Amino acid sequence: MNRISAPTKILALLILFIALTSIPAMGQGLTTIYFTDARESPGKVYSSNASGSENVYFARPSGNIYTFAFHPYIPEKLYYVNANDNKIYLALRTTEGTWTTTDQVAYTHSTYIRDLEYYPSASAGLSGGLQVYFSESGGAGGDGQIYLLSGGAATPYYTVRLSDVDGFWAGDFIHDTDGNLYLSSGNRIPASIYRVSGGIVSRIYTSNTAPITGMAYRDGSIYYANWGNEIHRLDLSTLSDTVVRSQPGHTWISDVGLATFSAVTGGLAEGAGIINPVVMPNAIGKISRKTIDQLNPQPEPPKPKYY
Repeated sequence: MNRISAPTKILALLILFIALTSIPAMGQGLTTIYFTDARESPGKVYSSNASGSENVYFARPSGNIYTFAFHPYIPEKLYYVNANDNKIYLALRTTEGTWTTTDQVAYTHSTYIRDLEYYPSASAGLSGGLQVYFSESGGAGGDGQIYLLSGGAATPYYTVRLSDVDGFWAGDFIHDTDGNLYLSSGNRIPASIYRVSGGIVSRIYTSNTAPITGMAYRDGSIYYANWGNEIHRLDLSTLSDTVVRSQPGHTWISDVGLATFSAVTGGLAEGAGIINPVVMPNAIGKISRKTIDQLNPQPEPPKPKYY
């Protein structure tokens, strides 16, 4: 029986290592990334693997999907929004793997809802807490607003002043695990990402070639949609921008999502340094008692510490 020499073994292992680590740029980052194309009606949420191969993960019965969010603790719950509608919708996946076939309204706002975030909260040592945020905006028409939705009441959380974001904001936002708030310009070129930290708004990155719309945060990077057919990863430590998915056939990729979340280390308001301008005693929108538990089935977390 022929025996393989030690140098040959080492060379073979080296070739195998190179083959395993030489992943195309399109496959860098997470194994599975989810996205939606705002142009499609009925709207769909797709899953994309490391090679860029896509599958329909969820399809609503009618209407567009501009943004979506997974429930951090219950992956069978998917929330989505049409930016030209004033409702947050909920879809449920059964144990057989099929989705509900009708739109379930989880929350109704007074005007258009632009973006949505379900944030797993570790505030005040709370385990399994959940904070729900959504936004309204008018592009260049006026300042925007991010709301905190809890217990059926939407209260103003942060006012996005156009003077802080170069005169335009389409409503897209995200938090990192330290509680810092990030805003993106939306469907315009040039487009920027801004960080709100310690109460100060700073422009940290600008793209002169494509818009920056919906975002997701993971492990020191922001994944964002470019309102075309690409998903990018921005490394926040180096500001290196890499295309991690190219999805031919799509023209308005508006939002990205990750099915799992990083561990939360900071309270949102503590990281962003946000001062709550108004705490309203009543709900701004309408939510039924039946759907409150669908939005937040965990015990209601304490309100963020504003200062």
